[in-house]
Amino acid sequence: MIYVYFYAKLSFLMKILSFIILFCISTSIFSNKISDGYKALTIFDYFKAKHLFQKSISNFPAEASFGLATIYSRTDNPFSNIDSAAKYINISLLFFKDTITLSSYHINANAISLLANIISIKGFEKYYTFNSVIAYHTFLTQYQFASDSLKNRCYNLRDSISYSNYYFYESSDSIKIFLLRYPQTHFYYKATIDFYDMQYREQVPVADAIYLKIFLNKYPHNPHKNDAEIDLFNITKQLHQPDSLYNFINRYSTILSKEEAWKTLYSISVKNYTRDELARFINKYPDYPYNESIVKEIFLAKKLLIPIKNNDDKFGYIDTTGSWVIKPELDDADFFSEGFASVCKNDSCYYINKEGQRTSEYYFEETNNYHNGVAIVKKGNEYFIINRSGQLISRGYEDINEASDNLFVCKLKNNYGAINAKGEQIIPFMYAKLGDFKNGFAYYLSSKYGLVNTINHTLKAEWEWISDVDTNQVVIVKKENKFGLMHSNETIILSPNFDYVAPCQNGIYLIVKNGKYGFYNLNELCFATALDYDYNPAYETNYYTNGKFFKLLRDNEVALIDANGRYSINFGIYSNLFFAKCDVIRIQKNNKYGYVDRKLKAITTVDFDQATDFENDAAIVMKSGKTNLINTVGKSIFSAKDTEIEKLDNAIYQTKMNDLLGLINEKGVELLPTNYISIEKVYTHLFRCKKEDGSLYSFNADTKLLKKL
Repeated sequence: MIYVYFYAKLSFLMKILSFIILFCISTSIFSNKISDGYKALTIFDYFKAKHLFQKSISNFPAEASFGLATIYSRTDNPFSNIDSAAKYINISLLFFKDTITLSSYHINANAISLLANIISIKGFEKYYTFNSVIAYHTFLTQYQFASDSLKNRCYNLRDSISYSNYYFYESSDSIKIFLLRYPQTHFYYKATIDFYDMQYREQVPVADAIYLKIFLNKYPHNPHKNDAEIDLFNITKQLHQPDSLYNFINRYSTILSKEEAWKTLYSISVKNYTRDELARFINKYPDYPYNESIVKEIFLAKKLLIPIKNNDDKFGYIDTTGSWVIKPELDDADFFSEGFASVCKNDSCYYINKEGQRTSEYYFEETNNYHNGVAIVKKGNEYFIINRSGQLISRGYEDINEASDNLFVCKLKNNYGAINAKGEQIIPFMYAKLGDFKNGFAYYLSSKYGLVNTINHTLKAEWEWISDVDTNQVVIVKKENKFGLMHSNETIILSPNFDYVAPCQNGIYLIVKNGKYGFYNLNELCFATALDYDYNPAYETNYYTNGKFFKLLRDNEVALIDANGRYSINFGIYSNLFFAKCDVIRIQKNNKYGYVDRKLKAITTVDFDQATDFENDAAIVMKSGKTNLINTVGKSIFSAKDTEIEKLDNAIYQTKMNDLLGLINEKGVELLPTNYISIEKVYTHLFRCKKEDGSLYSFNADTKLLKKL
C-alpha cells in the first residue's frame, strides 16, 4: 500500500514537472516566433510576419498585436486595413505591460502610443471622407484610443450633421430628441435656443391674443415668454378696452409690462380728468399702484392756476387770489388742460402738473395742450401723439394738425393722410393736400379737389377748389373760376356760375355775381333776395346778414329786410345801419351815429362821432372828444373827457387817459383807477396790471381783489 501511495505521488509530481518543462519549451518556441516575426517584418516579409504574429497572439497579445497593427497600418502590403490596425493596436494597448519582452524591437509604451496616434489619424481621414453620422459614430466606437482633440472634432462633426438632420424637420419635438440623445454635445446650447424658438413659432404662428395667452400659460419657462408678454400687451393696448387691459395686468403682466399697462389703462379710462372721473377710476381699480397720485390729482383739480409773466418776462402760475403757486422761472407757459400744462425753459418744452413737477422725463422741441387724453409733441424733426402717461402712441410724422372730428391730419413723406387717437391710420397717405375733418368730411387734393369722409370713402375729385363741409353738409365748389354750392352727397345745389359764395348763419349764403350780391336760403332751397345789391368785398359776411335779417346796399343807400322779404327799414332813411344788439339798432346818418329800438323809435340823437353796438346793455359812444358809456335807454353811465374806452371782457371796460389805464364795469363803476401803464387780461375776470414804477399786480374783477405780484 505504501508503495502504491509513493508511486502515485511520484507520478503526480512528474506530470507537473512535465507541464513546466513543456510550458518553458512552448514559451521559448513562441518567443522565437515573435522574434522571427519581427525579423521578417524588418525585411518586409509581411506574409511570414503576419503568420508568426497570429500564431503567437494568444500567448503574447501585446507583442503580436503590435506587430499585426504595424502590418495592417502600412499601405505597402496586401493586408493594409486601417480598421484591422485599429483592432490590434487596441489589443496591444490593453495588454501592454512594462515587462514586455523583445524590447530590442522597441516595443514599449511610447512606440505603441505613437502607432496608435498614426492609426487614429488615418482612421479619421478614412471616415471623414464619408462625412456621415454613421461614419463618425463608427470611428468613435473603433478608435476609442484616439486623442481627445481628434475625438472632440469627430463628436462635433457627427453632432453637426446629426443636428442638421433633426433641424431639417423644423420641429421642436425633433430638436428635443436630439437634446436627449446627445446631452453632452457641443451644440447643446444652440439646440436649446433653437428648440425654444421653434416651440414659440409653433405655438404662436401669428401674433394673435389667443395664441399668446395659451403660450404664456403652457410654457412659462420658455425665454420667449417675454416676447409673448410684450406682444400680448401691444395687442391688448390697441383694443383700447379698459377691461381687457385690466385682465392682462392681473393674469399676464410682469415687471416687463406692468407699469406701462397700468399707465395705458389710466390713459384710456380717464379722459376729462374731472374729480368725479378720477374718483370713479380709483373705485373701479383699487389696486392701481399709483393711487396716491390720483388722490393728489383730485385735490389739485380744484385749483385754478393761471400763467402770468413777471417783470423779467418769466412765466409762472398764480391762483385766483394772485398768489404765486409756481415760481416765475419759465420762458413760456400755457394754461392747464386736463391737469397738465405745456411749458418751455432753456429751449426745451415739457409738461408739468399743478405742483410744478414734470410729469415725465421726456423733453420736446414743441408741445401742445392735452385734449381728450392726448397731445401733439415735436421730438427731433418729427411730430408724435402722446398719451397722458407720456407714452408715444403714434409713429413720427413731418407734421400733425390738431384733432378734428377725432382725426389728426398728418404729413408723411410729403403726402397727407389721417390717424385716430390710437395712432392707427384711417386715411391713407396719398394726397397732395388734406384739410381738417369737419362735419364728417375733409377736402383733399390729388390732381383736383374732392371730399373724403372719416371712414375713407372718397367723392370724385373734379373741382379747382373746394371748401370745408359746413354744418349744413354743404361745400362751396369752384370750377373754371366760378363758385357754386354742393351737398356732401354730391348733389349740386347751385351750379358754379357765381363770382363769389360765402356761408353766413342759419343756412344763408351770400352770393355775388357781376358786382351784385344777394342771399340764398338753403333751408328753402331758393334765393331769399335777388342779386341786385352793390357788393363791397371790404365787408365781412356778418356785415351783410346775421342769418335772420339782410342788409341791402344800393346807390349808397341801405335797407333791412327779414327772412320773408319784408322790409324792416326801407331805402332812403339811413346811410348805414347795423343789426340789433340788446334790442337796440345802431344807425348812421350823415356820418353821425345814433340808436333806435326795433320799432325805429329814437333812443338817442344821431350826433355821435363814433359808436359801438350794445353788449351787456352798454355801448361806447364818442362826441366832441368826450367818451361815454351809455345804457339801452341812452343814459350815460360813465363819462370822461379825453378818455378812450375799450371793451376787454364780457362786462369789463378799459379806460385810457394820458396813456394811463384803468377798469370800469358795464354799469360804469370804477374797478381800478386810471393809473396803470398796462392792463392785460390773463383769464376770465383776472387781469395783470403794471404801474409806472414797475410794480406788478393781479386784479380779480369778481372779488375786487388787487394783489401785488
